[in-house]
This record gives sequence, C-alpha cells and structure tokens, in this order.
Amino acid sequence: MERRKFIWKNAGPSGSSHGAIKEQLEKASQATHRATTDSYLLEQDMLSIPSYYPKQISFPKGQGVFPVNTIYSKSFFKPKSKAETKVIAAKKHSDSERRRRMRINGQYATLRTVLPNLIKMDKASVLAETVRQVRELKRAVAEVEAACRHSDSDECVLPGGVDKLSLEECDGEQEGLVKATLSCDDRPGLISDMTRALSSVKGRVVRAEMVIVGGRSKNVLWIQRLGDGKEGMVALRRALKVE
Repeated sequence: MERRKFIWKNAGPSGSSHGAIKEQLEKASQATHRATTDSYLLEQDMLSIPSYYPKQISFPKGQGVFPVNTIYSKSFFKPKSKAETKVIAAKKHSDSERRRRMRINGQYATLRTVLPNLIKMDKASVLAETVRQVRELKRAVAEVEAACRHSDSDECVLPGGVDKLSLEECDGEQEGLVKATLSCDDRPGLISDMTRALSSVKGRVVRAEMVIVGGRSKNVLWIQRLGDGKEGMVALRRALKVE
C-alpha cells in the first residue's frame, strides 16, 4: 500500500515536479540573499567599531599619565635608518640653499634698478659699480663737510629741510648783481627750469653753486638782472616761483 503511494507520487504529472524544483531554487536564492545581507551588516558593524572608543586613552605612569597615541607611535612606526636621516638632511640643506640663492638674486635685481650708470648686468659688474658708487658718495659727503667747516660765513652749504628762497644784492661788485639762494626738493630738470624762468625776466646767471644731499637741493645763483630797484627783485622772486 505504501509503495504504491510512493510510486504514485513520483509518477505524477511533470508540472508538479517542475514546481517543486522551482520552489527549492527560490528557497536557495533566499538563503543566499540572507547570507549576503548578514555578511554586509557584519562588515559595517566591524567598520563602526573604532568609533565607540576614544581617540586617546591615558594610563597611569607614576604621578602622570602616558597617552596611548605615544604607545602607538612607538609600536607601529619604526625609527628612521641612518641612510634615511642623511637623505632628509640633504634635502633640507638643498631647500635652504635654494632659498638663500633666491634672496641674493633678489638683492642683485634691486641694485640693477638703483645704480645709475650700470652698463653690464652680470653680478661682478653690479658689485663693482656698487662699490664705486659708495666710494663716490663718501667722497662727496667728505667734501661737503669740509666746505661747511671752512666756510667764511656762518651759513652752511647743506640744503635745509624747508623750501626757502633768499635774494640779496651784492655790494661792491658789478651793478645789478643779485645772489639768490634756493633750497627745495631735487628733481630732474630743476636747473633748466630755473634758467628758463630767469630768462623770462631777462636775468642771466653769472655763477652757480649746487649741493644735493638726501633728495634735497641747495642752489646758489649769482644773477645779473636788467630791471632796477624793487620791481626787479619782485620779478626775480616771481620767476623762481617762491613768494
């Protein structure tokens, strides 16, 4: 009786056998999906585990504490070898030398823009012209100081810090001669501008002395004027644009 029942089940229609196989495949697919999902969740849980712990843990050591990050650095980072230390030192030296050369080249570029009579632009020529200019300035300063010390009058030949014009008639000399002393900022074309201004009032420069120090200029002019009296002096003062 049982055998017949078993044979009848296996001898059933092919559709029921196909449905059983399909059901088994679906169960296997669901089991695989669950296993994959469980594996993914487990992986995510493992990744989030470090966030539950503090970044630093301190342990007692004597009277103080010993941070755990120091333990990690000593445990996981090997000390550098002598060869690596030499390579790092050589790189630092190379970088500092490169910065030093850049600073020196910048100073040479500044000198090239300052020196007035520079023809060659190489470093040796720049240094030579710099030395020459410094010596020339020292000589000019010494001459001015000597002129101040040996001057017959109390007036110093150095330019003052305030723009000033003084006019005085020269007594005992040729008639119509005026000494004009002008202190002002030095600028290109200053002498030619004064000469042109004096020519406009028919004044003629007989003698001129000039001192330039620190961007200030002192000009002493002996002017032969054609106008007489007070009107001539007013015309000279107006021509020099100093009231």
